Amino acid sequence: MLPLPLFGGCACGAVRYRVDVEPAETGYCHCRICQKSNAAPAVPWAVIPLTGFQYLPGELGMWRSSEEGERRFCVKCGMPLEFRVRDGETVGLNSVTLDEPELVKPQCHIWCSSQLSWFDTVDDLPRRQEG
Repeated sequence: MLPLPLFGGCACGAVRYRVDVEPAETGYCHCRICQKSNAAPAVPWAVIPLTGFQYLPGELGMWRSSEEGERRFCVKCGMPLEFRVRDGETVGLNSVTLDEPELVKPQCHIWCSSQLSWFDTVDDLPRRQEG
């Protein structure tokens, strides 16, 4: 059980958010869009139901990264905060943006078909080729 609520935000502090529910799933994403939009070989994320997630102060930008998805980020510092399927009911929160990211441990790897050959984690978590 997580000590709810959880809080987080961007690097400059201009955008803050609150999480009031346990994540439905957590993991590392290795897809090319996550790699490029975060400038990282993999992105740790937590799927949060929208009913338990809210932004507090701050101005968000939005980028439609695919036909079905959108990504939100801080317009001041550019920090990527989330991915969500358009008209979906969850947020794929970039879990390292939590104030206490150690609390939300990854449970799997997804989009491993895009994993970079020179990057790997040492773990026994399940690995899915796609999402």
